[in-house]
Amino acid sequence: MALMTLTNPYFGLMGKTCETYAQKLGMICHVEGANLDQATQLSQVDGFIQQHVSALMIAPPDAKAAVPEVLAANKAHIPVFTIDTNVVGYQKAGGHVVEFVQTNNYHGGVIVGQEIAQYLHGHGTVAIDDYPLATSVLNRDAGVKAVFKKYPGIKIVADANGGGNTTQGLTAASAMLEAHPNVNVIYDINCPSGLGALDAIKAAHDVGKVAVIGFAGAKQCVQDVQNNSIFKAGVMQEPRLETTIELANVKKYLAGKKVPSLILTPAIEITKQDASKYISVAYP
Repeated sequence: MALMTLTNPYFGLMGKTCETYAQKLGMICHVEGANLDQATQLSQVDGFIQQHVSALMIAPPDAKAAVPEVLAANKAHIPVFTIDTNVVGYQKAGGHVVEFVQTNNYHGGVIVGQEIAQYLHGHGTVAIDDYPLATSVLNRDAGVKAVFKKYPGIKIVADANGGGNTTQGLTAASAMLEAHPNVNVIYDINCPSGLGALDAIKAAHDVGKVAVIGFAGAKQCVQDVQNNSIFKAGVMQEPRLETTIELANVKKYLAGKKVPSLILTPAIEITKQDASKYISVAYP
C-alpha cells in the first residue's frame, strides 16, 4: 500500500487497517507514506516491485504524475488497485488499474455545498482551501460547485492550494482572508486543511465572522461541529471501510475471481444535531 501520506489521520488509519485486516485474510500488507511527494512514492513503488509483491494499492499525491507507477507495476505483472484517489492518464499510456475504491466524493461535495448554502441562506462568499492534485478533491469540488450554480447569491471569491495538510492549509487560508476580508465560509477539502483554516480564522480575529464547512471526518473536526464552534458542518468518510473492501477484493482477484472496477462508499453528513453519534467512529 503506497499512500500519499501517513501524517493525515485519514491515511494513517487506512495504513493501520490494511496491516491488521490483511492478517485476518492470511495476507501481509506493507505500508509506505510519501509525505505528499510523488517522487518519493515512485521510489517506494519501485521498492515494492523489487520485493515482488503480489499486488499494489496506490493513493497518489499527484494523480497526473503517478502514471509511471502504474506502468512499472504492469510491466512487472503486479496488479494495481487505487484507493481514495485515482491515477489520471494511465489508460492513454496503455496502463491498467484493476479496481478503484473511493468515497462517493461528488455526492460528498453536494452535501457540503448544500450545508454551505443553508448556512449562508443562499447569499454569501466562499473561499476554498483546496488540493487540486487529487481526483478525490476534484470530484468534491465539482459537487460543491454544482450546488452553487443553483444559488447565484453565493460567490467563490478565492481558491488556493492548501496542500491537504494543516500547515499549508493555514497559510492558504490566511492569505485568502487577508485578500478577501468579506469571506463568510471557508470550504475545506479535508480535516487537516480545515484545522489550518480554523487557526487562520482565530489569528485573523474572525471567529464568529467566518465559518469552516467541508470534509470533517477526523475526531477533532467532528467535535468542533458538535460544539458549534468555527466548524459548522461537514462530511465524514470511512477509511476503514474503503480499505477492507479493497483488500478483500485484492484477495479475490489473486484467487482468479472478478472484482468491480469501481466501488463508491457513502459520504456521511455531519451536523451539530448528529455529530455526537459519529465521534466514536471518527478517525483519530
